[in-house]
Amino acid sequence: MTIPRHLDPEPGVRTLLPDYSRSAATVERMVGTLQQEPTARGRTSRRIARTVRPADAMRDTLLRSVVSALALGSALVMGVAAVLLWTTTEDGHAPGIGLLLVLLALLGAATLSGLLGIRFGLVALATARSRLQISEEGLRVVGALRTRDVPWSRIVAVESRVIHPVHWLTVGLRLRDGARIVVPALDRHIWSYTRPSGQVVRALRAELRRRERAARGRL
Repeated sequence: MTIPRHLDPEPGVRTLLPDYSRSAATVERMVGTLQQEPTARGRTSRRIARTVRPADAMRDTLLRSVVSALALGSALVMGVAAVLLWTTTEDGHAPGIGLLLVLLALLGAATLSGLLGIRFGLVALATARSRLQISEEGLRVVGALRTRDVPWSRIVAVESRVIHPVHWLTVGLRLRDGARIVVPALDRHIWSYTRPSGQVVRALRAELRRRERAARGRL
């Protein structure tokens, strides 16, 4: 029996039948192939084996957003207070030493509070958005502002105690060219600094060692 390669010659997108002329295909296999989801048939070769997201992402995002708002608000209040104090000086007179010290203290505290507010805001955004996708081809690192695709062949080591000015204690991927990519999805809280590396880090290291041994075996 000859099986047509196309169904119903109607205008629009035409469904392409698989070629079963050289196989012992059954009706069930044919129907199953036709009923596949379009996204499954058009899927690329990149298969996501696992997606890792921050633990308790909603709670941490809320807490860090609140801290960021409080810090930025405090910086604004101290900045306004410094401006008001400066306006109290009489025209043509320099401010006294005491006033200058108070102004410097307020401006320094406002600057520090503003930097902390920006830092916590970025970490809150990273907690809400970041994820780590592990596939056969490599790792996809999604951060607060950008996404990086890293093949397994470029990774030299998985470092679990990386200190970053924004993420503080986090996990980093050290590449062959000496660069490092921070993995925001694996950021660690200050109360978990002394804990050993998590299961995801150990799994990444084991997979990296397995691929290195396989590469040496092919040589």
